[in-house]
Amino acid sequence: MKLLYTLCLLFFVSLISFGQKGVFLNLNPVFLGVPLEIGTTYTHPSDQSFSIDYLNYYVSDVIITHDGGQEITAMPSVFLATIESHTLFLGNHDVQNVEHIEFTLGVPERFNTQDGAEAIDISSYPADHPLSFQDPGMYWGWAFGYMHVVTAGMPFFELHNVGPQLAKQVSLDVIPTETSSNQIDIELFCNVDRWFNSIEFSEMLVSHGAGPENVQMMSNLLTDEVFSVSAQALIPEYINTQAFVYQNSEGLNVANIPSQAKFLRVTDQLGRLVESQNISGASTLTIDVDQKGVVFVCLSNQEGTQLETIKYIIP
Repeated sequence: MKLLYTLCLLFFVSLISFGQKGVFLNLNPVFLGVPLEIGTTYTHPSDQSFSIDYLNYYVSDVIITHDGGQEITAMPSVFLATIESHTLFLGNHDVQNVEHIEFTLGVPERFNTQDGAEAIDISSYPADHPLSFQDPGMYWGWAFGYMHVVTAGMPFFELHNVGPQLAKQVSLDVIPTETSSNQIDIELFCNVDRWFNSIEFSEMLVSHGAGPENVQMMSNLLTDEVFSVSAQALIPEYINTQAFVYQNSEGLNVANIPSQAKFLRVTDQLGRLVESQNISGASTLTIDVDQKGVVFVCLSNQEGTQLETIKYIIP
């Protein structure tokens, strides 16, 4: 009887687990749309040139909205992202489609100081825990708490942003990529150039705490779209590398169109029709699209079956 109970329990557990997918959040660091490289000198739109040695930040209380408005809170509660390591595993969940993501940029107050409801001494965390000791350090002791973001570069600057008022909420509609039958990736850009908007680099800028530059950097999260939907995000059912889309002075161009494609539709991020054309026999097509932002170019065959959909961001 005990064996039968165990077998039944394993059976039901397998049913619950079946269909679950590993959900990953990729925070791809870019500078003016180009993948960010440590030590490379970039010119900011403000005409200031600088390189970045490190950019480490906390991401907390991640909430995933999926499948028609259902919500999941990812565990653990706090993650650490860096330029080198920016893929966060949000857990295995019974999810088919991810619609929205929100998170706190920084460490929530309940973990941050001695008075926090869930705070423990930093030395009590395992060495691999995000809230354990880091290099460079991200902790100022109980009086000040954890630093939400630390960054430094050349010509010499160092910004360590700390203070409960500096933690900010990031909220985005997203387009998931179904990497495999058991994995969903949420692809975002971390636009590092925007994070430094309106910050003046003096000969030696050092600001630890909640000074004007620290406040500006964290405020940019709310005003300058530091995190945005990545161009790598695709509709999972239609991932295909055959055709491609690009833009020039003539308009939006679709090239290398497969011969079986007979119809083209362009929709916006909300699924609204922007343009539709009969493209029978065309291998390249130029479309005059008066649209900005994310669009989807969908190619269909004679029967109306979708062959592939290409996501493109029109600046």
